[in-house]
Amino acid sequence: MTEPTVQPGDYLFVYGTLMQAIEGNEMAQLLHANSTHIGTATMQGRLYKVSYYPGVIDSDLPNDIVHGDLFRLGDNAAKIMKRLDLYEDIGPPFEAPYEYRRVLRPVHHGDKAIQAWVYIYNWQLSEDARIPDGKFRA
Repeated sequence: MTEPTVQPGDYLFVYGTLMQAIEGNEMAQLLHANSTHIGTATMQGRLYKVSYYPGVIDSDLPNDIVHGDLFRLGDNAAKIMKRLDLYEDIGPPFEAPYEYRRVLRPVHHGDKAIQAWVYIYNWQLSEDARIPDGKFRA
């Protein structure tokens, strides 16, 4: 698998257990300690409850909006993203197809559109598990 290149200063949009408001998560703490929280943001997509965590899939429908937090990655961006990829079950030791894939997507922060890394859910989901308002609640 060719891993997407991550650079210091890149943005990461999170919508679940890595969000600013979620406490007690070791990976969330790692992200918060090694990046700058820019603020809340949204992206076009559909949010689903997978288990105790959510997943987003792409959507072209304008009313499908996912709410989350936007972070700017620091100097050790590649190292942090490698750890987050493992948290999201991407790459060895996991078997493909991985549960998530990390891709660049436009996200909206205020009146700005910013390209940010996003973890997109990669497996089948039941429409019954959809979170219609696009807001994950732990």
